[in-house]
Amino acid sequence: MENKTGKYLKYTFCEIVLVVIGILIALSINNWNEGRKLRNQEFKILTEIRSNLETTLEIFESDTLFNLKTIQQFNKIKRYIIEDLPYNKELDSAFGKLSNWASPYPILTAYKTLQTKGLDIISNEKLRSDIVNLYEFEYDRLRSDNDQAEWVLMQTVVYPFLSKHVRTFKENSKSYAKPNDFESMKKNDEFLNILEMIISHRESGLRAYKSVMNSIIKQISMIDIDISI
Repeated sequence: MENKTGKYLKYTFCEIVLVVIGILIALSINNWNEGRKLRNQEFKILTEIRSNLETTLEIFESDTLFNLKTIQQFNKIKRYIIEDLPYNKELDSAFGKLSNWASPYPILTAYKTLQTKGLDIISNEKLRSDIVNLYEFEYDRLRSDNDQAEWVLMQTVVYPFLSKHVRTFKENSKSYAKPNDFESMKKNDEFLNILEMIISHRESGLRAYKSVMNSIIKQISMIDIDISI
């Protein structure tokens, strides 16, 4: 009886061990599957963010090109004033752009999806922190510090002056403008101050754009490294 009992206990113990091992293997496989699912989700969201960043970069490149051209146009007006040149039709385009600029509109769809799923889905803490900083701080600063200031300048200073001294018109669906009296405007200190303010602010905006664009390029590079692992 003792011999049979010992064999039975050994058999039972082996069964328990096998069951435990089976459970551990099952849990390990389940954890591996869950980890793979999370990594696939992370890969997908990072790929989408990367795509959004590339599109935003293209938009910002177009914005900076437009804003740079406006500065060139405004400097042309300055040259005519400084050199005391008579009005030329080529200035119609320059005056037509005095109240125009390109505003930053980054693509945010992938980041909003990330916020819905949870930021922790990005396992790389440095990458996650940098992405949040780009979307929550750098984009916001570009819009609030640069674009909003541009709006304020236009609403409070530029538009009121232009409405009194400049008339707009269209040719071939494009907008142009012409001063009512260019000779008087050349001697108008208020206009010269406004022109300098616009140019200075636009140049500051270009520097802000460049800083954000450099961050976007950096983020694209970091995402490429992360998703290639």
